[in-house]
Amino acid sequence: MGVLLAGLMKKKRDSRSDSELMVALCRGEEEAFSEIMDRFSKPVYSLLLRMLGSEDDAEELLQITFCRVYRYRSNYDPERPLVTWIFTIASNLAKKEWRRRSRWNSVPLENAVISTQEVDSPHDREGSRDLQLKLEKAISLLPLHYREPFLLREKEGLSYDEISEILSIRIGTVKSRINRARAALRDTLQDVWEHWR
Repeated sequence: MGVLLAGLMKKKRDSRSDSELMVALCRGEEEAFSEIMDRFSKPVYSLLLRMLGSEDDAEELLQITFCRVYRYRSNYDPERPLVTWIFTIASNLAKKEWRRRSRWNSVPLENAVISTQEVDSPHDREGSRDLQLKLEKAISLLPLHYREPFLLREKEGLSYDEISEILSIRIGTVKSRINRARAALRDTLQDVWEHWR
């Protein structure tokens, strides 16, 4: 009975598309904003954390990102994907913060999380964790103009078109930067690259 009640109390996901939610928000439906935050908070936070390397900075810019989404909601074009608009806002804020700091702080290794296949033995688990840490460290050392499109593609699963729109660069440049990021990672992680791929 308790499980049933917990299931009933769990918030039901809004069935509207991202664009429909933004249109509803523009019409004054405040609950649409809560759904937008539910859908995009985790991926935006993940991107900000990997770009900035600081949980505090990522949390702060996450708040600012959604404040801007709300404040500039009337600027949203419903013909374009909401994900690219929100990631553009977050990405621009992160780049501004990164320039302000004028140096890169790597992602704390205790925050390294990359999905890997299930492993059976403690030895395999240790090797998998080591691989995760090496990969996160190598990604954090990429120059920002390579790291950003690489993370948008590999971590967030965005298309080249979406990345091009978010970063305001040509698709060819997106592909080139992602390929260079991959090449740099291969060089840095020569001994473990094949395991990750």
